[in-house]
Amino acid sequence: MFGFRIRYLRESVTAADVRCGREKDEVEWPLHPDRLFSALAQAWGDLGENERSRASLEWLERLPPPFIRCGETLTTNAVVRFVPVNDNWDPTLSGAARQGACAPLVAGTLLGRDRKPVRIPTATLSDDIAELWWPDAIATPEHRASLAGIASAVASIGHPTCLVAVEVMDPDAAAPDPTWVPRSNGDKMLRVPACGRLGVLREAYHANRRRRPPLGEWATYGAATMVNQMAQGHHRDLIAFRLASEHPALPLESVSKVIAVWRKAVLSKAEQPICEAISGHAADSTAGAPKPSGKAHLALIPIGDVGHPYARGHLLGVAAALPVGLTPHHRRACLRALGQVESLTLGGLGVWRLERTDAEERRWGLRPETWSRPARVWASVTPVVFGRYPKDLWGAQAAAMIREACSIAGLPAPIEVATAPIAWIIGVPPSQRFPPFPSRPGKPRRAHAHVRLTFPTPVAGPLLVGAGRHQGYGVFRQLAEGSA
Repeated sequence: MFGFRIRYLRESVTAADVRCGREKDEVEWPLHPDRLFSALAQAWGDLGENERSRASLEWLERLPPPFIRCGETLTTNAVVRFVPVNDNWDPTLSGAARQGACAPLVAGTLLGRDRKPVRIPTATLSDDIAELWWPDAIATPEHRASLAGIASAVASIGHPTCLVAVEVMDPDAAAPDPTWVPRSNGDKMLRVPACGRLGVLREAYHANRRRRPPLGEWATYGAATMVNQMAQGHHRDLIAFRLASEHPALPLESVSKVIAVWRKAVLSKAEQPICEAISGHAADSTAGAPKPSGKAHLALIPIGDVGHPYARGHLLGVAAALPVGLTPHHRRACLRALGQVESLTLGGLGVWRLERTDAEERRWGLRPETWSRPARVWASVTPVVFGRYPKDLWGAQAAAMIREACSIAGLPAPIEVATAPIAWIIGVPPSQRFPPFPSRPGKPRRAHAHVRLTFPTPVAGPLLVGAGRHQGYGVFRQLAEGSA
């Protein structure tokens, strides 16, 4: 085991969430591993950039995301404070050659600097100790000694007022119980160092000391108290795309047309022969005798502006849900096909660009974790399509069909199923405003309805249920327990 113990000397953390941009109104917690690595890199630079210590930091940046133990934030505030800005006055220049005139003197000082309002978000902590460690990492005596020396020189992490004392953990001590662990179905995105991170930080510093260095890579974390094998359907990773155009926003009811055009474009870009994970057809399927795949395959779903008091019910973007158990080859095939589709031509609805989102996305709806966070109660954003036409859409037969659909989607049996024409999620249109899901030639029109599911234990998303779950219907969003 190798790790670091960080003591917050003021029993508080001062660090702005980078996803807030210039607003800086939210505290970033738990501690992102890349913040600690950046502080170590700064201390290494302050100590003279020793080459032996550099090798130790390069060893550290190649390690996988660490385990984290930390307390919770208690009270938070983001008070506006007036901070002097850097001088922009050069006394050696005069007249037109002067880059900027000296600002008025700050009251009570002899500094020729103005003061600008800055938000500095701070939160008190329930525990002033945070620990980051790698359970399987074995550091050589040289690496341990070098990193211990660098750690002792770290004075702050995040804002300069966030004073800390950092030390290397005892390798012979028992590993602490983690609070956060790296997991694919987690609900938090934390920045982590990666191979080459030290070089990037050093280059950014020497290029311009005032410029913020580029952000590091991101890793998904989940609470260690979560059951390791949390219930989840046949789909896991979400690849989200923003829909961008000069045209008015598309309503959520246009999902059928949007997803159909996107699916056709993805199939046209896929490598031939198209793999089962993309097409959804069995390997021995033919054009004259199509045969559905018996395995989970790529699902294309809408991302709507729903689930908050100001929801407008329009499409923010679309997402591809990758099935669980993809081989590396098939995963690469899916990503290549998705990445080659740059726009969607929707006839009278215009041409829409597909812009890949990232972990810095500010709109919650476009963040994959928004749709993946575990919950016991889920409600449909797009109606669930029934495999057969029930005699009563709102009765016991329909509920039994939904339970069967949950089983087909790899989900546990819900303890409560409710169907209705009106959605439980704010901003979602009634089910009758969505066009019927296309049925096979010669088959009757398919029925659909909005659904609310309650499970005995939390289930991780994305939650896709029903006959149209691979083509935009039957997409669910978490609902607060006790909601009517």
